[in-house]
Amino acid sequence: MGKHEKYGIPGTGIANLWDTADNQLISGDPVAAKTLKDMKIDPDADLSDDGLETPLAGPGKNRIKEMTTGVSVRIKGIVKIFFSSKKALMITAAAIILLIGGIAGALFFLGNGPESDRNTQEKEAAQPAAPVMAPAVFEDIVALAPFERLRLKESSSMTLISINLSLELTDSRYKQEVLAVEDKIRQIVTTQAEGMSWLELRNPEGKIMLKYDLLKRINSIFPETVVRNIYYTNFLMQ
Repeated sequence: MGKHEKYGIPGTGIANLWDTADNQLISGDPVAAKTLKDMKIDPDADLSDDGLETPLAGPGKNRIKEMTTGVSVRIKGIVKIFFSSKKALMITAAAIILLIGGIAGALFFLGNGPESDRNTQEKEAAQPAAPVMAPAVFEDIVALAPFERLRLKESSSMTLISINLSLELTDSRYKQEVLAVEDKIRQIVTTQAEGMSWLELRNPEGKIMLKYDLLKRINSIFPETVVRNIYYTNFLMQ
């Protein structure tokens, strides 16, 4: 098969064109004959330059190769520019340092996980327990049981009082003597409080008056002064 036949142009077709041109000259049509002669093509000539060759042959392949080479060169250029920049190098170094720090931190926390907790618990268990502080006890103080809802003298709509008292002794040796007569002391407190009105006790002066009356009457039980002071730990009027 000839070069022209592979493109669908039989070799004999070109020769026929020249015969047609001669025939046209003979027939008296010189314009048509000249046109055909100007288009005269060597039947053995290579037609690849006329665009009749397949797209992937010759120049097509070279074009694809040139495009691939160009892309590769551009990528290499970008990478070279990136790593030649001081700022890019600093960013890359910082990223590497952060990555290493993150890995080290993760390993540290993983390494100090359950085992570290167990060690801490064992150390805490081995330490002696802190001594429990006992509540302070004052040997010279006697706290009386609360006095609930004592009825005051009628003077207003509020007629009830609830109080808590603590007695300070002149000497702790008197504590047992005071506890022995606690019922009598409670009777004195009840009598004195119920003998006062709400109007008298609502002011600080009335409370001080009640305290000194109680001191005088409680100490009268003993042959000598036993109670030095009285403290209100609760004072509620209703």
